[in-house]
Amino acid sequence: MSHPNRRVQPRGHRLRLVLMALTLLGSASSGVVAREMPIEPLEEIESFVARGLVGVLILPAGAPDRQTPAVVILQDSQGPDGRAGHYTDQLLGAGIAVLEVQAIERHGLGEALDALAAHPRVAGQPLGLLGFGQGARLAAGWAGRVAARALLYPGCGGLSPAELHGEAVLLMFGAADPVNAPSPCAAFAQALGAAGASVRLQIYDRAGYAWDRPAYGGEGRSQLPRPDGPGRVIAQPWPALTEMSASGVAAFFTASLL
Repeated sequence: MSHPNRRVQPRGHRLRLVLMALTLLGSASSGVVAREMPIEPLEEIESFVARGLVGVLILPAGAPDRQTPAVVILQDSQGPDGRAGHYTDQLLGAGIAVLEVQAIERHGLGEALDALAAHPRVAGQPLGLLGFGQGARLAAGWAGRVAARALLYPGCGGLSPAELHGEAVLLMFGAADPVNAPSPCAAFAQALGAAGASVRLQIYDRAGYAWDRPAYGGEGRSQLPRPDGPGRVIAQPWPALTEMSASGVAAFFTASLL
């Protein structure tokens, strides 16, 4: 279960402080006393520990009794690498809580969802899954019920979905991704529909695998483990596309959960 929370300042707070300081300086020089600019409420961050899973729960700003749906973010095989950041920002902006998984054991997802569903800010609200690469494969094959799943470049070949009971599913990949080729991904989309999902496909022209992974230290291209088996696949960061895909994922969950 979650531990006591700590609060952090949202992005843009420093900029508001700078602007407020400049306003005060300008007003003092003209003999006018400026009123303090209001500061937005703070987001809430909690460490989250359930049997088989460790993560961080981020709740949108609001009253303590304000309830919100939540999305669980499942990482690729190398664990947290900054990919989730843009999606978390967009989801929080839409009023959706985010549980970003840091480490997970094989049977930890069900325990974590049960614990999340019991959280006082989330209880009774719909839940969603968002996965990158291998995390998307885990989200696709998990047999429990959620309201929506967003599967980003899961490695479509040979992937079998769980029974999905009318859930909304977003399948997102790049047309130039060698491990998510259009033909097997189209077959996987058909399998999702046959399993009971309402499927939406989003294919990005010229995008490869993990376009949303940040380029640390200007490294540019990198080789990541394939999500569908042994071997490596090249990932090329594409920041502009990352912003677009994060917005699209947030819009999908907004329509599916709110």
